[in-house]
Amino acid sequence: MRPAFDNPRQAAAFALLLLFLLAAPWLAGKKLLPPREQAYASAGWDWGAYPWIQKQIFEETNDIDIAFIGSSRMGFDIDTPYVQEKLDERLGRKTVVRSLCWLGAGFDTVYFVTKDLLEHRHVKTLVFYDEMVGLEANPEAPCWFRYGDDGGLLAGLPFQDRGIYYFAAVIGMPENLLELATPHRAENTNHPPPNHYETFFKAVNPELRLGSAAALHSFVDLDSDTPTNVSAYSPSGRAHPADVIVYDDATKSNFVFSTRSFPAFQLYFARQFGLLAQAHGTHLVLLHLPLYGDRTSPKLEESKFWPDFLKAPVSMIGIPADRLFAGFSEVETERLYCDTLHLDQSGQKYFTSLITPALLEAYEKPTNH
Repeated sequence: MRPAFDNPRQAAAFALLLLFLLAAPWLAGKKLLPPREQAYASAGWDWGAYPWIQKQIFEETNDIDIAFIGSSRMGFDIDTPYVQEKLDERLGRKTVVRSLCWLGAGFDTVYFVTKDLLEHRHVKTLVFYDEMVGLEANPEAPCWFRYGDDGGLLAGLPFQDRGIYYFAAVIGMPENLLELATPHRAENTNHPPPNHYETFFKAVNPELRLGSAAALHSFVDLDSDTPTNVSAYSPSGRAHPADVIVYDDATKSNFVFSTRSFPAFQLYFARQFGLLAQAHGTHLVLLHLPLYGDRTSPKLEESKFWPDFLKAPVSMIGIPADRLFAGFSEVETERLYCDTLHLDQSGQKYFTSLITPALLEAYEKPTNH
């Protein structure tokens, strides 16, 4: 077999090049990074509404009353315009309600997006959900994790996880350097091409719905089925806003908290998320989102007892699935979902109409838990 290198000098040159590439994030520091907003611009639409998130963090400047933050389940399950309309009515003024959502669960992205958001805008109430299901770093980590900005955080992670995020920074360096040399072109807002939400989920562009998506396709198996368009329908179940449960001493028996172990990076970034909220005076609300597989469950299962785990006041709100879907047949329940993880447009409107009164109450009267 022919040797990989003709002589020791070639081998040494390759080793030096490899060493340089691996050290590039450390060598670049902050000085050789483009402005932070470029991280979101480069991420694009394939893994989330990142161009929309960029505008909300770096272009808008007014305070946010309620921000829904998290991966796709939050984006598809909440009808953000409806919540803003009801908050306007309740407070008698124009309010600001936004959803900042993406694809791929995990508290790593939650932490970094929240960090950027709270550094640029005041948020009174931040609504999140249980993201502990993510077992790996988000695929877009090379965009939003930049060693020059965030390297100090790695000290709090196990060695293996430090390596994962440092490697993400290595992967992202070529694009960072390119963006530093070539200003990012402004997005075509007049006639933009269809994005992933519009083509795959048959959804309205989230930019037109304050950041929330609304799927308009039939129930599918995410691994095999091809989505087809369906028309929305108005479900008529027996659930009522009074069925929504807010955690307190009288209602705690309706909640179940897991004893499972979770990835160290998830635990770490979730705690950092809680510290961020406290530092910025932002009230946290944990919202339980309904999975199709739990549609008959009488309990609200969470990975952690969030007030204790985050060491911060957290309102915990949800509606048990057996109450949410009371009066529905299996076929009718399926029509509220576009897949096993996400509600469709009909399910979103139904769930949001039930949960909103409790959310608005939590906004006005934060819990002491």
